[in-house]
Amino acid sequence: MRSNNFLDLGIRAGYAPLNDKELYWFVVFKSSPKDEEMIGKPELILKEVIDNFAKHCPQIFLEVVRHSDLSTVTWAPLMFRLPWALIFGQACKGNITVAGDAMHPMTPDLGQGGCAALEDAVVLGRNIGNSLRNGKILSGEVAGALERYVKERRWRAAGLITGSFLSGWVQQGGWLMKFFRDMIFYRFIFSRIVNVVRYDCGKLPSVLDSDTKVD
Repeated sequence: MRSNNFLDLGIRAGYAPLNDKELYWFVVFKSSPKDEEMIGKPELILKEVIDNFAKHCPQIFLEVVRHSDLSTVTWAPLMFRLPWALIFGQACKGNITVAGDAMHPMTPDLGQGGCAALEDAVVLGRNIGNSLRNGKILSGEVAGALERYVKERRWRAAGLITGSFLSGWVQQGGWLMKFFRDMIFYRFIFSRIVNVVRYDCGKLPSVLDSDTKVD
């Protein structure tokens, strides 16, 4: 069985095979506070998906949902941070900073959440590594290294947040949104918002790049 994705007004759904016996399926929709009642109640989640959220999806998807193992069914809100909150907000203080989802929670529409966290690690490691003196981190250098790390990551992470949100948003509309998505957004706008494929976060410094003396 191959992967399939389904779009309807206000929802995205799909499934993907994990191995010969297991499938991963999902439904994304705009929730309300009332929907939080489904947390921890897999039977209710399946009922709502089949009877409400995914009722217009193809029968094959509904069959996948019906045959789910209840112990694997979960419901969770997608976390999102406004891009300008990251650009203008505070992401470090003294010797403390954030990385990964703590810095840039985003919708999964670009599949870049984990990738962005790895980029954070490289940039953070590089800035701290460049502060080494004789193989040691000077306490007075750490705060400056973290500030440089945040400055370098702000706009990149904000672009990913924006691109991820818009990529999901254009998938959940009617025929007018479909036209905008297929003819305009992915052709002319998307690549200007975020560089997913050709982004280079730099290299980590080696021991030889520090001031350590090697005999």
